[in-house]
Amino acid sequence: MKPFLTTRRKTIELGVLLVLGAGFYLLWPGPEGVVLFSFGYVWNWVGSQDLQGILENKRYRFSMLKLVVNLQKIFQRPVAGAPEAVKIPVRILPAGLFWLMVITFNESTMPWWSTFLGSLCFELVQFLPSLVKGKKVEVV
Repeated sequence: MKPFLTTRRKTIELGVLLVLGAGFYLLWPGPEGVVLFSFGYVWNWVGSQDLQGILENKRYRFSMLKLVVNLQKIFQRPVAGAPEAVKIPVRILPAGLFWLMVITFNESTMPWWSTFLGSLCFELVQFLPSLVKGKKVEVV
């Protein structure tokens, strides 16, 4: 099995998270907003990776990693044949709804909207190469 972080693109996408997280901290100067923003970004980042080899291992049977991948697949299944403009909002929903439910269940005052914003930022980062080169980017 090859190492998980092999491609340059995967590493750059996570590097962009550091820059966006620092920028988000300037808008919402509190750790809870940045953490939820990062959760949304990483959720969509994990959902876009090819993890079949890892998820077939019995060790990951009840892991958060498997939950993320399965929720992403469940939400994307109804819009599989839809245009990309429809798929992007659907890919943003699972992370935001999951953390919204956690925040609501705990009766917390955390900024629930920052998870949606983090997911949206990742989806926009997916299109940066196409804007620079003028090519269509394959979005998983």
